[in-house]
Amino acid sequence: IFLSLSIYLKKIKVHFASLLPLLAIVILIVGSMGSNIINEKGQRWQPIPKEPMGTPVGLNPGRVVWVWNPKATSSELHGYWWERENNNQSIIDEMFEKGIKALAGVDNLKEAWDSLFKWFNKMHGKGNVSYQKGERIAIKINMNNCWDCRNNYAREDNDRDASPYVVKSLLRQLVNVVGVPQEDIILYDASRPIPDWFYYRVIYKDYPVSMELEFPNVKFYDELGGGEGRQKVEASNVKIYFAYGPCEYRTLPKCVVEANYLINMPLLKMHPINNGVTLAGKNLFGSWIEEVSDIHEYHEYGQIMGNPAPQVDLLAHEQLGGKTLLYIGDGLFGTIKDHKTIAKFQMYPFNNDWTNSLFFSQDPVAIDSVMFDFLNEEANPIEGAQNYLHQAAEPPAELYDPEGDGIYLNKSLGVHEHWDTSVDIFSPERYSGAGIGIDFVAVGKEYAEAWIRILSPQPNHLYIFGKDVAIIPFTVVIGNITVEGRVEGLNESIEKMEFYVDGKMVKEDSEAPYTWEWREFSFGKRELKLIAYYDEESIENETDVWKFL
Repeated sequence: IFLSLSIYLKKIKVHFASLLPLLAIVILIVGSMGSNIINEKGQRWQPIPKEPMGTPVGLNPGRVVWVWNPKATSSELHGYWWERENNNQSIIDEMFEKGIKALAGVDNLKEAWDSLFKWFNKMHGKGNVSYQKGERIAIKINMNNCWDCRNNYAREDNDRDASPYVVKSLLRQLVNVVGVPQEDIILYDASRPIPDWFYYRVIYKDYPVSMELEFPNVKFYDELGGGEGRQKVEASNVKIYFAYGPCEYRTLPKCVVEANYLINMPLLKMHPINNGVTLAGKNLFGSWIEEVSDIHEYHEYGQIMGNPAPQVDLLAHEQLGGKTLLYIGDGLFGTIKDHKTIAKFQMYPFNNDWTNSLFFSQDPVAIDSVMFDFLNEEANPIEGAQNYLHQAAEPPAELYDPEGDGIYLNKSLGVHEHWDTSVDIFSPERYSGAGIGIDFVAVGKEYAEAWIRILSPQPNHLYIFGKDVAIIPFTVVIGNITVEGRVEGLNESIEKMEFYVDGKMVKEDSEAPYTWEWREFSFGKRELKLIAYYDEESIENETDVWKFL
């Protein structure tokens, strides 16, 4: 076989440099056998659509608003994702305004915020009143990957943490629309430092172009208090008690306990522990004083269907989920393989671009269910990653007592279900709807364009003899593979799909599923192109594939 390969390489004049990607892949596989990068999940788990469980909550019960605008970020990044030139603040502000209005079902932004506050206060026995001057709002941001900033707040990298631009949009509305004094707003992550790159882009109006202060009086609390304007969290006398695991309780910080409202800002991210997810429930892991890693045993235990899960303890606690006014999912840049590496999504309408999305809800179970479905469509979280949503929607009796007062959680925290992928992603019928399940509202369809999604080989995946085994920086196929394409976002009937390799048509298919068996011996980079025809029109998609054998 090596003699034949040598003759083949000489025949096609392949130089050693062209073998480097293959060598890199071999090194990657060997070096990562003990990590989560290798896909050991086997057959893909398929959720059952439209089987709602639990009770919807919120001003408009179970409502989740998804706002998408591909202009929010630059498709081709220059520098780190969080730099100014890669984010369109005015578009993000516009998306935020649309999201709040749609969540409340009110056209006036001030009235929308008043409606959300009034519903929340009424549910908490405060009467039909909006925000009152002097009340404090704590905002939980996700800085999980900033653990390495503990020795250097100036450290910078491309890991996905909270977006200063999304946070700035929220602050502009709280201060300029709701009328909250800056000094009564707290941004916090008790488990991590809040680095300089984030801090300065929040407090300054247009950093680093302008040094004009916009939010100088907003308070920042983090693990260490080691940077300018950042204070160290202090322990309160309030505990959260867990339903399982070696850690009986954890201590909440004063900045959380002393706040009147919480706003939970999760990110659209997968998580490396057992290929799970990290959304609104897990974002609250940064809400206690002690070390977070000691809860990981409980977290893994909670990834088995039917087991208790720590996210439920957190969402049920009266000082955490119990006083959360609003959940805002930051999906400008999603992740697929872990919780730090941003990735372009192939699903419609993202079409190989960043996710450019924001999510809004007052129902923690519903918003995490929707964000889970987006991740599940693109990545492949284990079935147990959604166990906490089942537990939160229908909590077992006498299990969760997060306050440790002998009073167990006995009501649903929200509604959980999975979407129906046969329904257009912008349709409210994607879910069961208001009064039954998730009340899904999508904003941004006017920007959507139909395209061909290459289902196999997926971009930036490694395939070995047809099996998808890893997510990597580029597309590599070793051995034969079934190439499959699907047209998404188009109502017209497809006449045919053509498959091309390096400009040469190799297959024409007139019936779905549109496939071609790629068995040709190759050794190097090839251009794979698919063209679909409909109603005298056509769309196409192409990708580079490193094909070996």
